[in-house]
Amino acid sequence: MSTDTRIRAAMANCTKGEATRMVLPAEIRALDLDTLADVVGWRDAKAPDKAVLLVPGDVEPVGIALRAAANPVGATAMCALCRTTHGPGGTSLFSAPRGRGGDSVGTYVCSDLGCARHITVQKATAALRPAPGLSVEERRAGLRERAAAFAAQVTAPR
Repeated sequence: MSTDTRIRAAMANCTKGEATRMVLPAEIRALDLDTLADVVGWRDAKAPDKAVLLVPGDVEPVGIALRAAANPVGATAMCALCRTTHGPGGTSLFSAPRGRGGDSVGTYVCSDLGCARHITVQKATAALRPAPGLSVEERRAGLRERAAAFAAQVTAPR
């Protein structure tokens, strides 16, 4: 099964039609899902308010469709997943629908969904400050844990 097909099949909170219409960037299509260890996220280039978070799972990754709020946070804020603090505009509120009932789950995440890159920053900058006192591997494990908890919250039966 191709990477495209596997990612579309992994989408847990959207219809098959929505998953089919989803735009997969070239770097995402090149992923080896069998060895996926990091949380991967991207925004749809054709519809920037739509995004996807791909979370490593026990057997297959779990894909979560997201929608970004109209405006990123205008002040310094922390991503709830990677715990990186960003300057103004670096964090956005993303919501994930939980089905046809209109329920959704929201959280603040890096606006570019680059959590896996941000946790590898060794030294804080004015715009990007990773959680202090933790190794990159500890940050990576925390990101996976929090992203899996978010995915479980989105996919939990109501």
